Amino acid sequence: MKVTQEQVLLINGVRLWTAVQGEGLPIVLCHGGPGSYDYLEPVADMVTDLCQVVRYDQRGSGRSQPVGPYDVSTFVDDLEGLRRHFNFERWIVGGHSWGAGLALAYAVRFPTRTSAVLHIAGTGIDLRWHEEYSKNRLNMLNESEREEYLRLREQRDCVTGDTPEQVQNRLRTLSHKTDVFDPNCVDKLPNFDAYPVSDEANEKVGADWKSYTTDAKFQQSVYDLPMPVLFLHGACDPRPSHFIDTLASKLPRCTFALIPESGHYPWVEKPDAVEVSLRRFVVDFIINDTI
Repeated sequence: MKVTQEQVLLINGVRLWTAVQGEGLPIVLCHGGPGSYDYLEPVADMVTDLCQVVRYDQRGSGRSQPVGPYDVSTFVDDLEGLRRHFNFERWIVGGHSWGAGLALAYAVRFPTRTSAVLHIAGTGIDLRWHEEYSKNRLNMLNESEREEYLRLREQRDCVTGDTPEQVQNRLRTLSHKTDVFDPNCVDKLPNFDAYPVSDEANEKVGADWKSYTTDAKFQQSVYDLPMPVLFLHGACDPRPSHFIDTLASKLPRCTFALIPESGHYPWVEKPDAVEVSLRRFVVDFIINDTI
């Protein structure tokens, strides 16, 4: 029977909601956004017989305290605070979307505390991904949706009152439609209705991440990561996979797994394929090769 222990911890000066499940090698899963909140329980469930999985809401998000600063360094500090709290000597650091970038940033700063990195549907460290992603996203909408999306983007910065939130929510809905290969799976994606999404965290951390990824020293540090890294990406994610494939080719110990017929949340559309890749990585690269 699955047992999940939820608690709110004071970490790095902020109260963070956490959930822990499973037994074995420690692993933390970082949600995307920035500014959303944890939705990675289905991924955790795939390895709870092998791993003790920590999930949490990042500061400013979901059930955690809305306290800044909102920057990459502070979010990395929060992760390290969680590791110390749980008294893990090392752990696998994983994340989805923005959380995958956070995992890379943590591994660069704390390589001796990182036994491996799990990078799910992230965007890598080449900022050119975004222009191609924007084109892919528009191409995946039908004509009327595309016109609406472009119109709302123009309106977003000049509307007042409650309208900006309504505009942003509709933009998220339209973007969500491009995050799947199978349109019937849209309703299975995380909907973020339970708690407000933090636009402040999204904007500030997102801007800081751009600074990180354009820093040559940080880029080289990513290329030099000594631990095993799994890059797992949906083949139909509008965030182009070839940037991730190129990044993976530069790391000394990595695996690139492209999940067919799946978008930005590959475990929703192809759970069996994701589970096989994830469990093989944990067993082959961690148990047999590292521990």
